Amino acid sequence: MKGLDIGFPPLKIDSGKNIHVVTGVSGELIKLNNDLEAIGNISKPFPSSIISSAILGDKWIGAWVEGELRQARMAALNINDEWQDGVSKAELRNSSRKSQLHPESNSWSQLLDTIPTALSEIGGNLCFSSSGKGIYKINSDCKEIWRAEIPKWWNDKKIENQDMIVGFVQTKEGLVSISQAGGVAIFDVNGVLIQTKIINLPEIITGFTYDEKNGWFIKLNGKCFATMRSIQEKPKIHRTTGPIYHVISENGAWKWTGWRHDGMMNQGVITTKSRPDIGVGIIDNVVLTNNGKWDELRI
Repeated sequence: MKGLDIGFPPLKIDSGKNIHVVTGVSGELIKLNNDLEAIGNISKPFPSSIISSAILGDKWIGAWVEGELRQARMAALNINDEWQDGVSKAELRNSSRKSQLHPESNSWSQLLDTIPTALSEIGGNLCFSSSGKGIYKINSDCKEIWRAEIPKWWNDKKIENQDMIVGFVQTKEGLVSISQAGGVAIFDVNGVLIQTKIINLPEIITGFTYDEKNGWFIKLNGKCFATMRSIQEKPKIHRTTGPIYHVISENGAWKWTGWRHDGMMNQGVITTKSRPDIGVGIIDNVVLTNNGKWDELRI
């Protein structure tokens, strides 16, 4: 098996060109090469959880949220630098200059008064949503390209307040965003809203993967997932054995790992195999599990 144990419980893998960054549940970070070998040491640049992240060229950008102190920060770390540990949670909590403390090793960092979500690489730039503020597109140096209002899909204020955008992706139709409750918005290159619609699904959307040839794979929070050839189509609902956490498109098939199972859908046929742990991410058909170990994709 390629790669050693990473040394902490993982939450997510971000993959770029010949580089992968693993985020831990407590804000740990480690860089890996394509052989799943560590580049540098485990670091914890800031003492809070990382709720969203993306790789833009030679920068990794993350969003840290400290719920207890109601603080959020978004910062960029240069992938070619050695990342260092930042202050401890106690130091942050007891500091008289909390607003001046930022993730260590950053090339830029911003203190935010709302929570940034859905960080997504779009053509070398970054799109994200800021709850109650809007949708933003910035470059890798944090320069704003455009901003737009968050679309209003719902007449129900409760749904509107609880809903949030889970991701962005560039397609031939435009820049597509999708929310947890199924709100879809399409923007042009200048951030002008082109279209909104709602896709009706049996469960909450947790994320999605888009492939130009394979279409859309919509992850849901229960025992279902959805697929579409086009964002304009009605989704097809499929059942599986539990939540899905990472999906890849390979040779016309969808492959995934998730809650105690791996799965594949090829030409509409779904195959699953159980695993004793939880699959968090996939690199080259190798699964990183929730205990920080590597295992072959079992499908």
